[in-house]
Amino acid sequence: MFDIASLAIQESTVLHLAHPVTGEKLFADKAEKQPITITVASTSSRAYRQVFSAMHARSLKRGNKKRTLDESRAESIELLAACCLDAANLVYKGKPVKTEADFEELLSDDAFSWLRSQVDEALGNVELFIA
Repeated sequence: MFDIASLAIQESTVLHLAHPVTGEKLFADKAEKQPITITVASTSSRAYRQVFSAMHARSLKRGNKKRTLDESRAESIELLAACCLDAANLVYKGKPVKTEADFEELLSDDAFSWLRSQVDEALGNVELFIA
């Protein structure tokens, strides 16, 4: 018999970042021993559910008032940053990226929209979260 538990979605996965043009995996060293990674929480995780719940509550408070484009962008970045749990070998403006605030600052920088896209795509790819 097949045990469906073997297909349970994991809480997180490690995303190895790729060069936005070549698609090659990024490393912090020439020997390619130090991958540049972000640990991303799944859409089934507590981290995702908490921020999604907060966003939903704000939406209910707004009522029929529509969100501006800037508000939508900010909420998208908030969700992505909350799902970035950790990073390895990732430095932004001279300091390691570790906290949710660090991720929010990095993902808000339009020069790194490619990074935002990689995290967003990972969140939507359930295959990455099944061991």
